[in-house]
Amino acid sequence: MSFFRSLKKKINWLIRHEFRSLIYSAVIAIFAWFLISVTIYPTTPKTIRDIPLTISLAGTAAEENGLSIITKDLDQVTVTVTITGSRSQIGSFTADNLVAEAVIPKNITEAGEYTLSILVTNPEGVSFTVDSQSPKTIDVTFDRIQTIHDIPVQANLPNVRAAENMTLDTQGIECMPETLSITGPATTLELIDHAVINVPDTMELSSAYTFTNCTDLVLYDQDGAEIDQSALQLAIGNGFNVKVPVYTKVTLPFDISLTYVPNGFDTEFLLRRLKFSTEEITLAAQNSSITDLTSWNLGSIVLSSIDTDYQKTFDIDTRGQYSNLSGITTVQVSLDMDGLSSKTIRVTDIPVVNAPSSYKYSVVTRSLNVTVIGPEEDIQNLTEKDLLVTADLTGYNVKDASFEHEVTVTAPDHSRVWASGSYTVWIDAEETDE
Repeated sequence: MSFFRSLKKKINWLIRHEFRSLIYSAVIAIFAWFLISVTIYPTTPKTIRDIPLTISLAGTAAEENGLSIITKDLDQVTVTVTITGSRSQIGSFTADNLVAEAVIPKNITEAGEYTLSILVTNPEGVSFTVDSQSPKTIDVTFDRIQTIHDIPVQANLPNVRAAENMTLDTQGIECMPETLSITGPATTLELIDHAVINVPDTMELSSAYTFTNCTDLVLYDQDGAEIDQSALQLAIGNGFNVKVPVYTKVTLPFDISLTYVPNGFDTEFLLRRLKFSTEEITLAAQNSSITDLTSWNLGSIVLSSIDTDYQKTFDIDTRGQYSNLSGITTVQVSLDMDGLSSKTIRVTDIPVVNAPSSYKYSVVTRSLNVTVIGPEEDIQNLTEKDLLVTADLTGYNVKDASFEHEVTVTAPDHSRVWASGSYTVWIDAEETDE
């Protein structure tokens, strides 16, 4: 038993003393490695990644000339370098020990894109050599930041339509506010012609409606190309309100009136012979009473002004009450001569009628050549006896002994025949003793 106790003591002693020897050996080895590294290899290369890029305009000519950097996402740019320096100084360096700064040259005084070199340094002044660097340069755009006002705002409502028999007044759509203020690079601001606010809602409207708090706004140049607005600040606040007028819509045929028509004349016959260059017009109004209209009257025509080559242009006047959706501004009216004919007849019997009794009258003009128009079958056999040509003095105040007076021409037994043109005769007036 004593033998085993003695053996156990020896083993424990060896273990304790051998473990200490191992520790001492490790410490000595590390110290030796450090001593050799410092004395034999005093410098070392080191690669450091993810150094944030910094750019400052403070005190530069660019700042003095009102320039700003408008390139986006520069704060996402990082630099990777491999440097060589004192092992004791750079051996523990991380990205936090280095600064990667874009150098602003003195000659940058105007807006434009410039390539800047990137300089990597240690803020505490530790010196080292840059063996490699990525990136070495960066492209940066400089511009002057300005604000423009009164950019007109239009509305786009691709999914909004009018109910049946209604129409959206696209010309009357109002955006509130009507204009927009924008801050950003001057070169971009110069391109802006107008802004469009998009209304995404899908609706069918039967009355006026206002869309509120619309914020989907797009900028366009004068050619209709979309402008990149990532570098711009738009003063849209809570958005735009878009008011959409909705009108009642009707499509009406044109009609026209005849004036100075003798009794018994078949007006409808002639109106059917008048042809319109455009047959109908589409109008709209906020007042639904527009549906009471059955036609749109262009005006009136004096019957005697209609000849075989008749053609006249009438302006369309909606009197400010209706919107002209057709866009038609004039209509030409002409006479269809198909089945009609004309004839010039010499008339010699021209009586004076409804004359004041205080004068005695005599027609000096002995004859008139009168042109009449009507259906071929009526005109073919028409003679002077079929025409009644009279000088009607109803209400006429005689001032001279001889005067010119217009006559009326009718064909009493031919309701579809009319005289084309105006005719006058000279009349002598002799005062009676009564």
